[in-house]
Amino acid sequence: MNSLQNFSVFLSKQRWLPYKTRRSVIKRLYPAMLRDYPFEAPFFDPAWGMRFNGNIVNYIDRLVYFCGAHEKYMLMLLRDYVLRLKKRTGERLTFVDVGANAGNHSLFMAKLVDSVQAFEPFERVRKQLEYNLSLNRISNVTVHSIGLSSEDKMLPFYAAPDSNLGAASFWSGHKQDNYYLGDMQLRRGDDVVTELGISKVNIIKADVEGYEKFVLDGLRQTLLRDRPLIIIELSPTTREAVGSEADFYAMFPENYRFYYFMSGDYNSGGYRLAPFDYAKTPKIQDVIACPAENLACLGL
Repeated sequence: MNSLQNFSVFLSKQRWLPYKTRRSVIKRLYPAMLRDYPFEAPFFDPAWGMRFNGNIVNYIDRLVYFCGAHEKYMLMLLRDYVLRLKKRTGERLTFVDVGANAGNHSLFMAKLVDSVQAFEPFERVRKQLEYNLSLNRISNVTVHSIGLSSEDKMLPFYAAPDSNLGAASFWSGHKQDNYYLGDMQLRRGDDVVTELGISKVNIIKADVEGYEKFVLDGLRQTLLRDRPLIIIELSPTTREAVGSEADFYAMFPENYRFYYFMSGDYNSGGYRLAPFDYAKTPKIQDVIACPAENLACLGL
Protein backbone atom coordinates (compact mmCIF):
# COMPACT_ATOMS: atom_id res chain seq x y z
CA MET A 1 0.00 0.00 0.00
CA ASN A 2 1.08 3.60 -0.58
CA SER A 3 0.97 6.25 2.13
CA LEU A 4 -2.56 7.43 1.26
CA GLN A 5 -3.84 3.88 1.43
CA ASN A 6 -2.10 3.24 4.74
CA PHE A 7 -3.51 6.45 6.18
CA SER A 8 -7.02 5.56 4.95
CA VAL A 9 -6.88 2.18 6.68
CA PHE A 10 -5.59 3.85 9.85
CA LEU A 11 -8.33 6.49 9.68
CA SER A 12 -11.04 3.88 9.13
CA LYS A 13 -10.30 2.36 12.54
CA GLN A 14 -10.58 5.60 14.52
CA ARG A 15 -14.08 5.06 15.88
CA TRP A 16 -13.92 8.22 17.98
CA LEU A 17 -14.41 10.08 14.67
CA PRO A 18 -17.93 10.18 13.17
CA TYR A 19 -18.56 7.45 10.63
CA LYS A 20 -19.57 9.84 7.84
CA THR A 21 -16.42 11.90 8.32
CA ARG A 22 -14.17 8.86 7.95
CA ARG A 23 -16.10 7.56 4.96
CA SER A 24 -15.99 10.96 3.23
CA VAL A 25 -12.21 11.34 3.66
CA ILE A 26 -11.51 7.77 2.53
CA LYS A 27 -13.76 8.25 -0.51
CA ARG A 28 -11.41 11.03 -1.62
CA LEU A 29 -8.08 9.49 -0.60
CA TYR A 30 -8.57 5.78 -1.30
CA PRO A 31 -11.93 5.17 -3.04
CA ALA A 32 -11.00 1.59 -3.94
CA MET A 33 -11.31 0.70 -0.25
CA LEU A 34 -15.05 1.35 -0.40
CA ARG A 35 -15.44 -0.82 -3.52
CA ASP A 36 -13.68 -3.99 -2.40
CA TYR A 37 -11.99 -4.46 0.97
CA PRO A 38 -12.39 -7.83 2.74
CA PHE A 39 -11.92 -7.60 6.48
CA GLU A 40 -12.16 -9.32 9.82
CA ALA A 41 -12.74 -6.78 12.58
CA PRO A 42 -13.98 -6.52 16.18
CA PHE A 43 -17.75 -6.72 16.34
CA PHE A 44 -19.79 -4.18 18.32
CA ASP A 45 -16.97 -3.29 20.73
CA PRO A 46 -13.51 -4.83 21.19
CA ALA A 47 -14.46 -5.63 24.79
CA TRP A 48 -17.39 -7.69 23.45
CA GLY A 49 -14.83 -10.32 22.41
CA MET A 50 -16.36 -11.08 19.00
CA ARG A 51 -15.17 -10.81 15.40
CA PHE A 52 -17.01 -10.16 12.14
CA ASN A 53 -15.93 -11.16 8.64
CA GLY A 54 -17.18 -9.09 5.72
CA ASN A 55 -16.38 -6.72 2.86
CA ILE A 56 -16.66 -2.94 3.04
CA VAL A 57 -18.36 -2.78 -0.37
CA ASN A 58 -21.56 -4.05 1.28
CA TYR A 59 -23.48 -1.43 3.27
CA ILE A 60 -24.17 -3.57 6.36
CA ASP A 61 -20.59 -4.86 6.51
CA ARG A 62 -19.27 -1.34 6.07
CA LEU A 63 -21.16 -0.14 9.15
CA VAL A 64 -19.76 -3.07 11.14
CA TYR A 65 -16.22 -2.21 10.04
CA PHE A 66 -16.46 1.52 10.68
CA CYS A 67 -18.77 1.59 13.71
CA GLY A 68 -18.61 -1.87 15.22
CA ALA A 69 -22.13 -2.86 14.17
CA HIS A 70 -24.95 -2.07 11.80
CA GLU A 71 -27.88 -0.28 13.47
CA LYS A 72 -25.89 -0.06 16.68
CA TYR A 73 -28.63 1.99 18.31
CA MET A 74 -31.12 -0.86 17.76
CA LEU A 75 -28.70 -3.32 19.34
CA MET A 76 -28.40 -1.04 22.36
CA LEU A 77 -32.18 -0.90 22.67
CA LEU A 78 -32.36 -4.70 22.48
CA ARG A 79 -29.65 -4.99 25.13
CA ASP A 80 -31.47 -2.60 27.46
CA TYR A 81 -34.78 -4.41 26.94
CA VAL A 82 -33.27 -7.87 27.55
CA LEU A 83 -31.44 -6.84 30.72
CA ARG A 84 -34.60 -5.29 32.20
CA LEU A 85 -36.76 -8.25 31.14
CA LYS A 86 -34.32 -10.73 32.69
CA LYS A 87 -34.26 -8.77 35.91
CA ARG A 88 -38.06 -8.64 36.03
CA THR A 89 -38.93 -12.20 35.02
CA GLY A 90 -35.75 -14.29 35.23
CA GLU A 91 -37.06 -16.44 32.38
CA ARG A 92 -35.13 -18.04 29.54
CA LEU A 93 -35.31 -15.82 26.46
CA THR A 94 -35.67 -16.62 22.76
CA PHE A 95 -34.92 -14.13 19.98
CA VAL A 96 -36.28 -14.72 16.47
CA ASP A 97 -34.31 -12.98 13.72
CA VAL A 98 -36.28 -12.95 10.45
CA GLY A 99 -34.05 -11.73 7.66
CA ALA A 100 -30.88 -12.44 9.63
CA ASN A 101 -28.56 -11.50 6.76
CA ALA A 102 -24.89 -11.91 7.74
CA GLY A 103 -25.71 -12.06 11.44
CA ASN A 104 -25.39 -8.54 12.83
CA HIS A 105 -28.38 -8.94 15.19
CA SER A 106 -28.04 -12.69 15.76
CA LEU A 107 -24.38 -12.41 16.78
CA PHE A 108 -25.17 -9.64 19.22
CA MET A 109 -28.18 -11.32 20.77
CA ALA A 110 -26.34 -14.63 21.15
CA LYS A 111 -24.51 -13.14 24.14
CA LEU A 112 -27.71 -11.88 25.76
CA VAL A 113 -30.41 -14.54 25.31
CA ASP A 114 -30.59 -18.29 25.66
CA SER A 115 -31.62 -19.10 22.11
CA VAL A 116 -31.56 -17.35 18.74
CA GLN A 117 -33.54 -18.65 15.76
CA ALA A 118 -32.16 -17.01 12.60
CA PHE A 119 -34.05 -17.23 9.29
CA GLU A 120 -32.22 -16.35 6.08
CA PRO A 121 -33.10 -17.85 2.66
CA PHE A 122 -30.44 -15.85 0.71
CA GLU A 123 -27.55 -18.32 0.55
CA ARG A 124 -24.79 -15.78 -0.03
CA VAL A 125 -25.35 -13.85 3.19
CA ARG A 126 -26.44 -16.98 5.07
CA LYS A 127 -23.02 -18.54 4.45
CA GLN A 128 -21.43 -15.37 5.83
CA LEU A 129 -23.68 -15.64 8.88
CA GLU A 130 -22.68 -19.27 9.41
CA TYR A 131 -19.00 -18.37 9.03
CA ASN A 132 -19.30 -15.57 11.59
CA LEU A 133 -21.00 -17.92 14.05
CA SER A 134 -18.21 -20.45 13.58
CA LEU A 135 -15.57 -17.73 13.88
CA ASN A 136 -16.95 -16.81 17.29
CA ARG A 137 -17.71 -20.38 18.36
CA ILE A 138 -21.35 -19.52 18.98
CA SER A 139 -23.56 -22.53 19.64
CA ASN A 140 -26.91 -21.06 20.72
CA VAL A 141 -27.89 -19.70 17.28
CA THR A 142 -29.81 -22.00 14.93
CA VAL A 143 -29.76 -20.93 11.28
CA HIS A 144 -32.68 -21.82 9.01
CA SER A 145 -32.36 -21.61 5.22
CA ILE A 146 -36.00 -20.60 4.73
CA GLY A 147 -38.07 -17.45 4.94
CA LEU A 148 -41.20 -17.00 7.04
CA SER A 149 -44.59 -16.12 5.61
CA SER A 150 -48.33 -16.56 6.11
CA GLU A 151 -48.32 -19.92 4.28
CA ASP A 152 -45.98 -22.59 2.94
CA LYS A 153 -44.96 -21.80 -0.64
CA MET A 154 -42.15 -21.18 -3.09
CA LEU A 155 -41.76 -17.57 -4.17
CA PRO A 156 -39.43 -15.71 -6.56
CA PHE A 157 -36.53 -14.07 -4.73
CA TYR A 158 -34.76 -10.94 -5.97
CA ALA A 159 -31.12 -10.56 -4.95
CA ALA A 160 -29.44 -7.20 -4.48
CA PRO A 161 -26.10 -5.93 -5.81
CA ASP A 162 -22.87 -6.20 -3.82
CA SER A 163 -23.19 -2.64 -2.54
CA ASN A 164 -26.28 -3.47 -0.45
CA LEU A 165 -26.92 -7.20 -0.14
CA GLY A 166 -29.44 -6.50 2.62
CA ALA A 167 -31.87 -5.02 0.08
CA ALA A 168 -32.69 -8.47 -1.36
CA SER A 169 -36.42 -9.11 -1.25
CA PHE A 170 -39.36 -11.31 -2.21
CA TRP A 171 -40.89 -8.15 -3.73
CA SER A 172 -39.85 -7.75 -7.38
CA GLY A 173 -40.11 -3.96 -7.29
CA HIS A 174 -38.51 -3.31 -3.91
CA LYS A 175 -35.29 -1.99 -5.47
CA GLN A 176 -34.77 -1.17 -9.14
CA ASP A 177 -31.36 -2.85 -9.33
CA ASN A 178 -32.46 -6.12 -7.69
CA TYR A 179 -32.47 -9.17 -9.97
CA TYR A 180 -34.29 -12.50 -10.01
CA LEU A 181 -32.18 -15.19 -8.34
CA GLY A 182 -34.61 -18.11 -8.20
CA ASP A 183 -37.58 -19.41 -6.25
CA MET A 184 -37.08 -19.91 -2.51
CA GLN A 185 -38.92 -21.71 0.26
CA LEU A 186 -41.22 -19.91 2.67
CA ARG A 187 -42.91 -21.52 5.68
CA ARG A 188 -45.83 -20.45 7.86
CA GLY A 189 -44.23 -19.03 10.98
CA ASP A 190 -46.57 -20.53 13.57
CA ASP A 191 -45.97 -24.02 12.16
CA VAL A 192 -42.21 -23.53 12.36
CA VAL A 193 -42.41 -22.32 15.98
CA THR A 194 -44.44 -25.43 16.85
CA GLU A 195 -42.08 -27.78 15.03
CA LEU A 196 -39.05 -26.29 16.76
CA GLY A 197 -40.72 -26.74 20.15
CA ILE A 198 -40.22 -23.10 21.14
CA SER A 199 -42.19 -22.61 24.35
CA LYS A 200 -42.05 -18.81 24.21
CA VAL A 201 -40.80 -16.20 21.75
CA ASN A 202 -39.72 -13.06 23.63
CA ILE A 203 -38.41 -10.83 20.84
CA ILE A 204 -38.90 -10.79 17.06
CA LYS A 205 -36.93 -8.68 14.61
CA ALA A 206 -38.27 -8.78 11.04
CA ASP A 207 -36.29 -6.91 8.39
CA VAL A 208 -37.37 -8.50 5.13
CA GLU A 209 -37.53 -5.58 2.70
CA GLY A 210 -41.27 -5.19 2.25
CA TYR A 211 -42.41 -8.67 3.29
CA GLU A 212 -42.91 -7.89 6.98
CA LYS A 213 -46.73 -8.06 6.87
CA PHE A 214 -46.68 -11.68 5.72
CA VAL A 215 -44.13 -12.64 8.38
CA LEU A 216 -46.36 -11.26 11.13
CA ASP A 217 -49.51 -12.76 9.59
CA GLY A 218 -47.87 -16.19 9.67
CA LEU A 219 -46.86 -15.74 13.32
CA ARG A 220 -50.31 -14.59 14.45
CA GLN A 221 -50.88 -17.34 17.02
CA THR A 222 -47.34 -16.95 18.37
CA LEU A 223 -47.89 -13.21 18.82
CA LEU A 224 -51.17 -13.80 20.66
CA ARG A 225 -49.67 -16.52 22.86
CA ASP A 226 -46.31 -14.93 23.73
CA ARG A 227 -46.79 -11.16 23.25
CA PRO A 228 -43.17 -10.55 22.23
CA LEU A 229 -41.40 -7.27 21.61
CA ILE A 230 -41.53 -6.81 17.82
CA ILE A 231 -39.24 -4.67 15.70
CA ILE A 232 -40.00 -4.36 11.98
CA GLU A 233 -38.63 -2.23 9.21
CA LEU A 234 -41.40 -0.07 7.76
CA SER A 235 -40.44 0.96 4.23
CA PRO A 236 -42.61 2.29 1.39
CA THR A 237 -42.77 -1.29 0.07
CA THR A 238 -43.94 -2.53 3.47
CA ARG A 239 -46.59 0.19 3.60
CA GLU A 240 -47.79 -0.84 0.13
CA ALA A 241 -48.18 -4.44 1.32
CA VAL A 242 -49.85 -3.46 4.60
CA GLY A 243 -52.42 -1.02 3.20
CA SER A 244 -54.23 1.31 5.58
CA GLU A 245 -53.38 2.53 9.05
CA ALA A 246 -56.06 0.24 10.47
CA ASP A 247 -54.52 -2.71 8.62
CA PHE A 248 -51.14 -1.91 10.14
CA TYR A 249 -52.30 -1.94 13.75
CA ALA A 250 -54.41 -5.05 13.09
CA MET A 251 -51.18 -7.00 12.50
CA PHE A 252 -50.44 -6.82 16.23
CA PRO A 253 -52.27 -8.16 19.28
CA GLU A 254 -54.32 -5.79 21.39
CA ASN A 255 -52.76 -3.46 23.93
CA TYR A 256 -49.44 -2.86 22.20
CA ARG A 257 -47.63 0.48 22.18
CA PHE A 258 -45.65 1.73 19.18
CA TYR A 259 -42.41 3.74 18.98
CA TYR A 260 -39.69 4.64 16.51
CA PHE A 261 -36.12 5.87 16.73
CA MET A 262 -36.36 9.65 16.84
CA SER A 263 -32.56 9.55 16.88
CA GLY A 264 -29.91 6.86 16.69
CA ASP A 265 -26.15 7.32 16.75
CA TYR A 266 -24.13 5.17 14.34
CA ASN A 267 -20.97 5.34 16.45
CA SER A 268 -22.05 5.28 20.09
CA GLY A 269 -25.36 3.47 19.74
CA GLY A 270 -27.16 6.16 21.71
CA TYR A 271 -30.88 6.41 20.89
CA ARG A 272 -34.11 8.23 21.68
CA LEU A 273 -37.57 6.80 21.13
CA ALA A 274 -40.73 8.70 20.26
CA PRO A 275 -44.36 7.55 19.88
CA PHE A 276 -45.02 6.15 16.42
CA ASP A 277 -47.95 7.35 14.31
CA TYR A 278 -48.57 5.48 11.06
CA ALA A 279 -49.96 8.55 9.33
CA LYS A 280 -47.48 11.16 10.59
CA THR A 281 -44.14 9.49 11.30
CA PRO A 282 -41.57 9.59 8.43
CA LYS A 283 -42.31 6.80 5.95
CA ILE A 284 -39.07 4.84 6.39
CA GLN A 285 -38.68 3.75 10.00
CA ASP A 286 -37.89 0.88 12.29
CA VAL A 287 -41.05 0.42 14.36
CA ILE A 288 -40.83 -0.93 17.91
CA ALA A 289 -44.06 -2.63 19.01
CA CYS A 290 -44.08 -3.35 22.73
CA PRO A 291 -46.78 -5.08 24.80
CA ALA A 292 -48.10 -2.60 27.35
CA GLU A 293 -47.18 -4.88 30.26
CA ASN A 294 -43.49 -4.68 29.27
CA LEU A 295 -43.17 -0.95 28.64
CA ALA A 296 -40.94 -0.60 31.70
CA CYS A 297 -38.42 -2.87 29.94
CA LEU A 298 -38.10 -0.16 27.28
CA GLY A 299 -37.32 2.34 30.01
CA LEU A 300 -40.61 4.16 29.37
